[in-house]
Amino acid sequence: MAHTTGKPQALLIFPPVYDFALYDLFLRPYALLKLGRWLERSGYAVTLVNALDYRKIENETGLKTPRRKPDGTGKFLRRVVDKPKVLSSLTRHYARYGVPHHILEQKIRQTHPDIILITSGMTYWYQGLQEVVRLAKKLHPHAPVVAGGIYATLCTCHAKNILEADEIIAGPAYPALCTILKNLNLPVPFAPPEEEYLMHPAYYYDACAIRLNSGCVFDCSYCASRTLGGEFSPGKAEQLARVVKNINTRFSISRFAFYDDALLAQKQKGIIPFLNQMKTLDAKLRFYVPNGLHIAYIDTESAKLMKQAGFREIRLGFESARHAFHSTHGFKHTAEMLGRAVDALKSGGFAPREIAVYVLAGLPGQYPEAVEESIRFAAAFGIQVFVAEYSPIPGTRLWPESVARSSFPIDQEPLTHNNTLFALQWERFTRKDMEDLKMLARTIRHELFKNSPD
Repeated sequence: MAHTTGKPQALLIFPPVYDFALYDLFLRPYALLKLGRWLERSGYAVTLVNALDYRKIENETGLKTPRRKPDGTGKFLRRVVDKPKVLSSLTRHYARYGVPHHILEQKIRQTHPDIILITSGMTYWYQGLQEVVRLAKKLHPHAPVVAGGIYATLCTCHAKNILEADEIIAGPAYPALCTILKNLNLPVPFAPPEEEYLMHPAYYYDACAIRLNSGCVFDCSYCASRTLGGEFSPGKAEQLARVVKNINTRFSISRFAFYDDALLAQKQKGIIPFLNQMKTLDAKLRFYVPNGLHIAYIDTESAKLMKQAGFREIRLGFESARHAFHSTHGFKHTAEMLGRAVDALKSGGFAPREIAVYVLAGLPGQYPEAVEESIRFAAAFGIQVFVAEYSPIPGTRLWPESVARSSFPIDQEPLTHNNTLFALQWERFTRKDMEDLKMLARTIRHELFKNSPD
């Protein structure tokens, strides 16, 4: 195939999402931007099509731009669609989030790829991946399509059975993609990807996703971090600092969201040196932690540095106030550590409204009383408390028990992993119980902060 650039061309696609709800809490194509830069350094002309890009949509379709917040979060374009049969018991609307199909088709049609790489998110979001694989194959039948990402890794057999992709990558793109490129007689990157991103103004708006470390230090029974990212590996603070400064300078981006699973682990070698560099900048950067921080690693020193560097809301994974929960599912911390962490954050300058904790609900055999106890325990510290609904994840230690206890075919149909369905509901913990717990948390937050400024 002849190209105007004289380079082999790679098309990267971030798919739309099919779900009952989707809020943009810094949902960005982090892996694709990193992969794109890796390929670009090896001689490729790289194009990224982001189906969740909501900008300029009024000019292209006449649709109203979704409501957004100044911090870079907000809503996506949404169109209600028919629910899959397996989800028909739910009364909520089901929707496709992202640019309209004809706009997505137009964007893909304008490219001339030698290879197409498509990522995947949650296991129950595979419909979006299915849509773009079919579209890519229709528009560019001679370009091999490679699918990877979370769903492709955790549900590899399912992906191979239902996707029309030429290749499925389970796990990291490197070195598997190198073999695929070699077999296609395309340039092969000579080294693993570094902490560099594909740089183009069209890819940077509102906020940027970054990552310092990889993997996780813990191996909790309900979490797939180890499966997806491997054991903990510390990142390079100096390198990430250069990336942040570069993106801020070139694109005027001041908001950055950490995708780390263990941001504060080995903090004296990682996040502390990074924070010391960031606090000296004149750029007034803002940092966010949508994945949450580990309570056990928070102390006054790190809290003060985070505040000085520009960290905003601090999210904490608390999970439960019960000792038995942590001894069973992964001993990350004790309930008593929450008080010390909150005190450290307050001493560091964070207001109670800027501190949020997550309580995990809906695990196999869990009782709602245990969740309510944890909500009230955490709320007693005067901070925000949210209920995080458990989603069964293949490959985790809790997966076999989830399969055994669920009345839904979670081992056959990834759509049933959707936490809105509540796949582990039983007679002592119903969907109504879950809604009551979420309402309790909302009511407590309202009472705590009804008189405080936004």
